[in-house]
Amino acid sequence: MTQKMQLYSCGECGQLVTVVHAAGGRLVCCNRPMQLGDEKREQVAEPVTAGSPYWRCSNCRYVLQAPRPPEVCPSCHRSCQFTDVTCYVPECGFSGVDGRLV
Repeated sequence: MTQKMQLYSCGECGQLVTVVHAAGGRLVCCNRPMQLGDEKREQVAEPVTAGSPYWRCSNCRYVLQAPRPPEVCPSCHRSCQFTDVTCYVPECGFSGVDGRLV
């Protein structure tokens, strides 16, 4: 049974999920059960909002949306530099990832 505000992570891709509504069952990602995070990570987890920027990994070019870039890439599992690739100019449509930066 999940509880409100618990943090779960995927051991395969690194996806993080914060429980908003408590329910039964198991959280699954990449065809594997997600793992319950520790309290330290729960305190620093920030929700992704529609205005959150998009970040690209300098190593594997993985793109994710988050308020801040992660310390470790969820895709290649390395400490990489992340570049903000969010669209800020009218030519790319004002939202999402700027294709010219990816």
